[in-house]
Amino acid sequence: MKAEFRTIGQLASEKRENKSVPVFGGCWLHYNGPGSSGFGVKRTAMLLPESAMLMVGPMGCSRSGTVVAEKYGFAHRMFYLNLDDRSISLGTYLKRIPEAVQYIKDLGQFKAVLICMTCLDALLGTDLAGLGRKISAQVGIPVTTTFMDPIVRDGNYGPMVQVRQAITDCFEAQGNNTGGDTSVNLLGTFAPLEKESELLNLLGKAGIKEIKTVAGCSSFDELQKMGGSRANIIVHPQAAACGADLEKRLGMPYIKLYTSYIPDVIEENYKKLAAFLDTDISCGKEKIAAEERIKEFALKHKGRRIAVGEAVCGNPFDIALMLIEAGIEVPFVFRDMIHPEDWDLIAVLNKAAPGLKVFSGVHPSTAACPSTLPQADLMLGLDAGYYNQEAISAAWPFDRTFYGFDGINGLLEVMDNAFSNPKGHREQMKGTYLTV
Repeated sequence: MKAEFRTIGQLASEKRENKSVPVFGGCWLHYNGPGSSGFGVKRTAMLLPESAMLMVGPMGCSRSGTVVAEKYGFAHRMFYLNLDDRSISLGTYLKRIPEAVQYIKDLGQFKAVLICMTCLDALLGTDLAGLGRKISAQVGIPVTTTFMDPIVRDGNYGPMVQVRQAITDCFEAQGNNTGGDTSVNLLGTFAPLEKESELLNLLGKAGIKEIKTVAGCSSFDELQKMGGSRANIIVHPQAAACGADLEKRLGMPYIKLYTSYIPDVIEENYKKLAAFLDTDISCGKEKIAAEERIKEFALKHKGRRIAVGEAVCGNPFDIALMLIEAGIEVPFVFRDMIHPEDWDLIAVLNKAAPGLKVFSGVHPSTAACPSTLPQADLMLGLDAGYYNQEAISAAWPFDRTFYGFDGINGLLEVMDNAFSNPKGHREQMKGTYLTV
């Protein structure tokens, strides 16, 4: 038995779908691979400042967040309303939720409550949004809601999309906010934008003085005021629904410019952003510097093989294409689902490397036969490292937010350091919440 894979050429020959589809069709046992890179529903929900999270579900579902809560220091913001068989059968727990929110409010520490229910209520058809509005009016505190529903994890409106929207639901219109024209929001990040970001420098010439992120807000009031920014820039597909909702609800325009590590794509994104903001953005010097940095990296590590996992800050196909175009061998990539934004990348990769192997980290054959994967010198992404613990492991997580050519420099630096100071997967995992 060998780990199953699809080639880029095979994927390129298939009909494009305007929805997420699995790399492997048919029915098979789903292995829960290590692909979240630390940011699941709970840790993402905790980006909502001065808030508490109320988990409503069976004890087994709720307790899964206790490890990450302790690791990242927000256990005091997590509350649990545990459900037993009787309360589920009779629906009596629904009456206890307002009491739980009232209890949280009375603690006097929190400005908002995010209620998170499980797939149980998703299957029962609970009107969670309506319940949240009712509780908010009853208790007198902002209440936003989401589902932790693994059943639809790979769908177009999965839990990570929903929890992001639960946060942006707290944005409020700011009326005649005089600062609105000088700020934009970056949606889809898990960390504040780097302070010396080229994006801020380039937009600063166009009159943009501030780029706001959810993770960069220190107070709930500050987050609400993101609703008064000039526009939303969507850098991750999971935040696209937030942009569409905010445009409809608050009249905020948005543009989708997903994170890329390919110089030509980054340059094109800046052109689109300039047109969107009706301004000029010149990034010629930054592009030349990034291209030179890629050439230096490729020359220094000529002959090295770099496999690209899915638990990376970006699209694995995009990163693989950047490396291949630089002359670096990419033996394989990980991708569980093919998303609409993947098809153009697959088409370009099909010209450059039609034989590139695509494995799924959740396919049982990958877990059963990891030794049959192609050999690589460096595994980029903790999920990839999990399947080859003898190779050098390099994490490229979501703990820092780069954009544009800065991202290329950051990624190459991570891989450069990994080659200079090699660590195996086990050593790389030490100290992370993923180690229990």
